[in-house]
Amino acid sequence: MSSSTGTFESSVAPHLNTLRALAWRLTKADDRADDLMQETLIRAWDHWERLQASDANVRAWLRRVMVNKFISQQRHRKVVNRTAARPDLVEHLVSADRRRTAQHPETIFMQQHKRREVASALDSLDEPFRTVITMVDVRGWSYKEAAAALECPLGTVMSRLHRGRARMRAQLSSSQIPISELLC
Repeated sequence: MSSSTGTFESSVAPHLNTLRALAWRLTKADDRADDLMQETLIRAWDHWERLQASDANVRAWLRRVMVNKFISQQRHRKVVNRTAARPDLVEHLVSADRRRTAQHPETIFMQQHKRREVASALDSLDEPFRTVITMVDVRGWSYKEAAAALECPLGTVMSRLHRGRARMRAQLSSSQIPISELLC
Protein backbone atom coordinates (compact mmCIF):
# COMPACT_ATOMS: atom_id res chain seq x y z
CA MET A 1 0.00 0.00 0.00
CA SER A 2 1.46 3.34 -1.06
CA SER A 3 1.68 6.26 1.33
CA SER A 4 -0.93 8.15 -0.71
CA THR A 5 -3.38 5.24 -0.42
CA GLY A 6 -2.74 4.95 3.29
CA THR A 7 -3.19 8.67 3.81
CA PHE A 8 -6.43 8.62 1.82
CA GLU A 9 -7.85 5.66 3.75
CA SER A 10 -6.88 7.03 7.15
CA SER A 11 -8.30 10.47 6.34
CA VAL A 12 -11.57 9.25 4.81
CA ALA A 13 -12.36 6.29 7.11
CA PRO A 14 -13.64 8.39 10.07
CA HIS A 15 -16.18 10.10 7.78
CA LEU A 16 -17.66 7.05 6.03
CA ASN A 17 -20.66 6.72 8.40
CA THR A 18 -21.49 10.41 8.02
CA LEU A 19 -21.17 10.13 4.24
CA ARG A 20 -23.37 7.02 4.16
CA ALA A 21 -26.08 8.83 6.14
CA LEU A 22 -25.90 11.83 3.83
CA ALA A 23 -26.07 9.57 0.76
CA TRP A 24 -29.20 7.89 2.09
CA ARG A 25 -30.82 11.24 2.96
CA LEU A 26 -30.17 12.47 -0.57
CA THR A 27 -31.27 9.35 -2.46
CA LYS A 28 -33.80 7.70 -0.09
CA ALA A 29 -32.77 4.27 -1.43
CA ASP A 30 -30.07 1.84 -0.32
CA ASP A 31 -28.84 0.87 -3.79
CA ARG A 32 -28.68 4.46 -5.03
CA ALA A 33 -26.98 5.52 -1.78
CA ASP A 34 -24.34 2.83 -2.30
CA ASP A 35 -23.78 4.03 -5.86
CA LEU A 36 -23.48 7.62 -4.69
CA MET A 37 -20.99 6.60 -1.98
CA GLN A 38 -18.89 4.75 -4.53
CA GLU A 39 -18.94 7.62 -7.04
CA THR A 40 -18.03 10.08 -4.27
CA LEU A 41 -15.07 8.01 -3.09
CA ILE A 42 -13.83 7.53 -6.65
CA ARG A 43 -14.04 11.25 -7.29
CA ALA A 44 -12.33 11.98 -3.97
CA TRP A 45 -9.53 9.55 -4.78
CA ASP A 46 -9.04 11.14 -8.22
CA HIS A 47 -8.64 14.60 -6.65
CA TRP A 48 -6.93 13.60 -3.41
CA GLU A 49 -3.62 15.29 -4.24
CA ARG A 50 -5.37 18.61 -4.79
CA LEU A 51 -7.07 18.40 -1.39
CA GLN A 52 -3.83 17.58 0.39
CA ALA A 53 -2.13 20.56 -1.24
CA SER A 54 -4.90 22.90 -0.08
CA ASP A 55 -4.98 21.55 3.49
CA ALA A 56 -8.80 21.79 3.54
CA ASN A 57 -11.29 20.17 5.91
CA VAL A 58 -11.66 16.56 4.67
CA ARG A 59 -15.19 16.06 6.04
CA ALA A 60 -16.55 19.23 4.47
CA TRP A 61 -14.76 18.48 1.21
CA LEU A 62 -16.16 14.93 1.01
CA ARG A 63 -19.68 16.19 1.73
CA ARG A 64 -19.34 18.83 -1.02
CA VAL A 65 -18.08 16.18 -3.47
CA MET A 66 -21.08 13.98 -2.63
CA VAL A 67 -23.64 16.77 -2.96
CA ASN A 68 -22.16 17.87 -6.30
CA LYS A 69 -22.17 14.27 -7.55
CA PHE A 70 -25.79 13.87 -6.48
CA ILE A 71 -26.81 17.07 -8.28
CA SER A 72 -25.06 15.88 -11.44
CA GLN A 73 -26.84 12.52 -11.24
CA GLN A 74 -30.20 14.23 -10.77
CA ARG A 75 -29.64 16.46 -13.79
CA HIS A 76 -28.65 13.44 -15.86
CA ARG A 77 -31.68 11.48 -14.65
CA LYS A 78 -34.00 14.38 -15.63
CA VAL A 79 -32.59 14.44 -19.15
CA VAL A 80 -32.91 10.66 -19.49
CA ASN A 81 -36.47 10.69 -18.17
CA ARG A 82 -37.45 13.58 -20.40
CA THR A 83 -35.95 11.87 -23.43
CA ALA A 84 -37.61 8.54 -22.60
CA ALA A 85 -40.97 10.26 -22.23
CA ARG A 86 -40.61 11.92 -25.65
CA PRO A 87 -39.75 9.41 -28.36
CA ASP A 88 -40.46 12.15 -30.91
CA LEU A 89 -37.50 14.06 -29.46
CA VAL A 90 -35.20 11.13 -30.15
CA GLU A 91 -36.66 10.89 -33.65
CA HIS A 92 -35.89 14.56 -34.16
CA LEU A 93 -32.34 14.30 -32.82
CA VAL A 94 -31.37 11.30 -34.92
CA SER A 95 -32.12 11.87 -38.57
CA ALA A 96 -33.98 9.19 -40.50
CA ASP A 97 -31.04 8.72 -42.87
CA ARG A 98 -28.63 8.00 -40.03
CA ARG A 99 -31.07 5.53 -38.43
CA ARG A 100 -31.55 3.71 -41.73
CA THR A 101 -27.80 3.55 -42.32
CA ALA A 102 -27.20 2.27 -38.82
CA GLN A 103 -29.86 -0.42 -39.28
CA HIS A 104 -28.71 -1.68 -42.67
CA PRO A 105 -25.18 -3.04 -42.99
CA GLU A 106 -25.75 -3.39 -46.75
CA THR A 107 -26.08 0.38 -47.04
CA ILE A 108 -22.82 0.88 -45.16
CA PHE A 109 -21.09 -1.62 -47.43
CA MET A 110 -22.43 0.07 -50.58
CA GLN A 111 -21.31 3.50 -49.40
CA GLN A 112 -17.82 2.19 -48.67
CA HIS A 113 -17.75 0.50 -52.08
CA LYS A 114 -18.78 3.75 -53.79
CA ARG A 115 -16.14 5.67 -51.88
CA ARG A 116 -13.52 3.25 -53.16
CA GLU A 117 -14.84 3.77 -56.71
CA VAL A 118 -14.57 7.54 -56.31
CA ALA A 119 -11.05 7.27 -54.88
CA SER A 120 -10.06 5.07 -57.79
CA ALA A 121 -11.58 7.51 -60.31
CA LEU A 122 -9.78 10.40 -58.61
CA ASP A 123 -6.47 8.53 -58.74
CA SER A 124 -6.92 7.85 -62.46
CA LEU A 125 -7.14 11.58 -63.30
CA ASP A 126 -4.15 13.48 -64.62
CA GLU A 127 -2.22 15.27 -61.89
CA PRO A 128 -3.44 18.85 -62.58
CA PHE A 129 -7.12 17.80 -62.41
CA ARG A 130 -6.58 15.54 -59.39
CA THR A 131 -4.78 18.32 -57.49
CA VAL A 132 -7.51 20.90 -58.09
CA ILE A 133 -10.33 18.48 -57.20
CA THR A 134 -8.48 17.46 -54.04
CA MET A 135 -7.97 21.08 -53.00
CA VAL A 136 -11.49 22.33 -53.73
CA ASP A 137 -13.81 19.32 -53.32
CA VAL A 138 -11.96 17.27 -50.72
CA ARG A 139 -10.24 19.90 -48.58
CA GLY A 140 -12.86 22.61 -49.09
CA TRP A 141 -10.50 25.32 -50.34
CA SER A 142 -11.90 28.28 -52.23
CA TYR A 143 -11.01 28.76 -55.89
CA LYS A 144 -8.82 31.72 -54.90
CA GLU A 145 -6.90 29.66 -52.33
CA ALA A 146 -6.31 26.89 -54.86
CA ALA A 147 -5.18 29.40 -57.51
CA ALA A 148 -2.75 30.99 -55.06
CA ALA A 149 -1.34 27.63 -53.97
CA LEU A 150 -0.91 26.45 -57.57
CA GLU A 151 0.31 29.87 -58.71
CA CYS A 152 -2.05 29.92 -61.67
CA PRO A 153 -5.00 32.09 -62.77
CA LEU A 154 -8.42 31.62 -61.19
CA GLY A 155 -9.88 30.68 -64.58
CA THR A 156 -7.41 27.81 -64.90
CA VAL A 157 -8.52 26.42 -61.54
CA MET A 158 -12.16 26.69 -62.57
CA SER A 159 -11.49 25.04 -65.92
CA ARG A 160 -9.48 22.17 -64.43
CA LEU A 161 -12.13 21.63 -61.80
CA HIS A 162 -14.91 21.51 -64.40
CA ARG A 163 -13.03 19.14 -66.71
CA GLY A 164 -11.82 16.94 -63.84
CA ARG A 165 -15.32 16.61 -62.43
CA ALA A 166 -16.66 15.78 -65.91
CA ARG A 167 -14.07 13.03 -66.35
CA MET A 168 -14.86 11.58 -62.94
CA ARG A 169 -18.59 11.78 -63.66
CA ALA A 170 -18.03 9.82 -66.87
CA GLN A 171 -16.09 7.12 -64.98
CA LEU A 172 -18.71 6.98 -62.24
CA SER A 173 -21.79 7.09 -64.46
CA SER A 174 -23.22 4.07 -62.62
CA SER A 175 -22.97 5.84 -59.24
CA GLN A 176 -26.19 7.34 -57.91
CA ILE A 177 -24.60 9.62 -55.28
CA PRO A 178 -23.16 13.04 -56.17
CA ILE A 179 -19.36 13.06 -56.30
CA SER A 180 -19.02 15.94 -53.83
CA GLU A 181 -20.97 13.91 -51.25
CA LEU A 182 -18.67 10.94 -51.60
CA LEU A 183 -15.43 12.94 -51.38
CA CYS A 184 -16.16 14.41 -47.94
